[in-house]
This record gives sequence, structure tokens and C-alpha cells, in this order.
Amino acid sequence: MKRRNVVIGAAVGLAMGAARGLQAQQDNLLTIVGPFGAGGLNDIVARMYANKAAPLLKRTVIVANKPGAGGLIAAQTVLRGGPEASLLVVSNTFLIAAHVYKNPGYDPIKDFAPITPLFTTSAVWVVRKDHPFKTLKDLVTYAKANPGKLTYATNGVGTYSHLQVERFKKRYGVDLTHVPYRSLPEGSMAVMGGEVDIAVDTPFAAASRVQAGQLRPLAVFGSRREEAFPDTPTADEAGFGEPNPLTIFCGLLAPVKAPAPYLDGLRSASQKAIRDPEFVSQLRKGGVSPLDVSAAQFFDIMKMQNERYAELIGALGISLT
Repeated sequence: MKRRNVVIGAAVGLAMGAARGLQAQQDNLLTIVGPFGAGGLNDIVARMYANKAAPLLKRTVIVANKPGAGGLIAAQTVLRGGPEASLLVVSNTFLIAAHVYKNPGYDPIKDFAPITPLFTTSAVWVVRKDHPFKTLKDLVTYAKANPGKLTYATNGVGTYSHLQVERFKKRYGVDLTHVPYRSLPEGSMAVMGGEVDIAVDTPFAAASRVQAGQLRPLAVFGSRREEAFPDTPTADEAGFGEPNPLTIFCGLLAPVKAPAPYLDGLRSASQKAIRDPEFVSQLRKGGVSPLDVSAAQFFDIMKMQNERYAELIGALGISLT
């Protein structure tokens, strides 16, 4: 009996030790939750950040993807978890979804605290290489003469790319028919296959297909030309600029209920991570630009865009359940 008690005691001790070890692992784990599928630009950069931030934070940092509902699932996942357990990858669509969906389950400004920007980039409109359109002016001229005949692909209703085209349509009086896909690269592939006429993409995703002669960029919707296709004008250079354009951004947020010392530690480590020479070099090679501002400045950008999107979505009358 005495030997049995010793064995049972040892087993209990081992179990308790294993449980403590598992809990320690869980406490040391920081999950970055992405709102889209693996392999996209935001996902790739989030993983680059995780590699740089982990040794600075002395934590295991992983990226988990929770796609669906315009990013609502990812945002709600982070808010439901522990305040120090996860971060949320956010972009323009995160702000848009809060106004497009009737019950998003979060307020993009009140429920989250800024941690760090990751990058900024432009949008590029592409057509098939053999498409008769050579310029943005060709597209607008044809669209005005043939209302609704041209189709354009985006990564879904209520996304940045969708709102950008709808704003362009309203400003220049053209009628284009929207065809939503699950991702920007899928939209570009649909253009290559002749399913749609135009796709909104990023230079990061479109560059290889442009270089391979599968796509032709018509215009870059950004403040400057892109290194990946330097001969392609900006929309402004092509005569179709927009006042106060809303640039594409990506960054990380934490639940606002997280303790202040924890948030400050994340911000300090993140500033070092995003300024790491290798991280910056990888961004530039991928066709995107560092967004080297503080967490507070990044949140100011988000607040400004949030107000603009609220006005724009209201004017366009876009609403999802």
C-alpha cells in the first residue's frame, strides 16, 4: 500500500508538472490573428514581423488565420481572447467592415489599442496583356459609351478595392459591374482567364504576372509610380486623380483592455522590429513601403480614415447583414 501511494503521488506530481509546463507555454504564446487566408501580403508581412518580434519580446509568436465576414471573425476572436494573448492584423478593410456590416461586434477605434504600423502600399488596376485598353483614359472612354458592360474584380463587397472603384465611378461618371472574389490574386487570375475585364490588385501580387507578360497595369492609385512597373503612370498623372486619397495601410492592434505596461512593451519592441534593416529590405523587395511612424501616429491615420469611410459608405449606401 505504501509503495502504491508513492507511485500515485509521483504520477500526480508528474501530471501537475506537465500541467504547469503547458500553462507556461500558453502564457508565453502570443498569437497574431490575420483576417484573410495564408499567403497574402498581410499574412506574409505579419510572419516577417513575428520572426523579428519574438526574440525582442522573449515570447513565442505565431500567426493564425481567421478569414471570413470581411475580417469580423478575426476581430471578434481577438476581443474574446485574453487581453495579452493575441494581436489583430488590420488594414483598411477592418475600418470599412465596421461601417458596412450592421452588427460588426466591435468598434475599430474604441475597442482596440494601436501597437505598430507594418507597411503602406498602393493599388494598381490591371487588364489582360492583350486587352485593347492601353491607358486609364481608354477604359473611361469605353465605359462611358458602354454603361455596365465592363466588369471589375475585387476581393469582396465592402473591401478597400471595392470602395475605391465605386468612388472612382461616382467621381468620373462611369458604370462598371462589380464581380467579387475571395482575394485580390484570384481577381487578377480571373482577368487572365477572360472572366472579367479589370482587377484591382497590389504591386506586390501583380508584379510577377506583369513581368511574365500576363497582365498589363493601367494605373497606380498611389502617390508615386511603382518600382515594379516604372512606366505605368499614377492615376493622377493619367488625369484621373482623386483628392485626399485613402492610402492602403497594414498594422497591428491589441484589445484596449490590455494593461498599459504590456502595451508599452509591445510598442517598444515593435518599433525595433519594423526598423530592422532586414525587415525593411524584405518589405521593399516585396513592392511595399515601410510605414515608419509611432503607434499613436498610426492610430491617428486610422481615426482619419475611419471618419472618411463612414461618410463614403453612407453616401454610397453599401450595407451588409
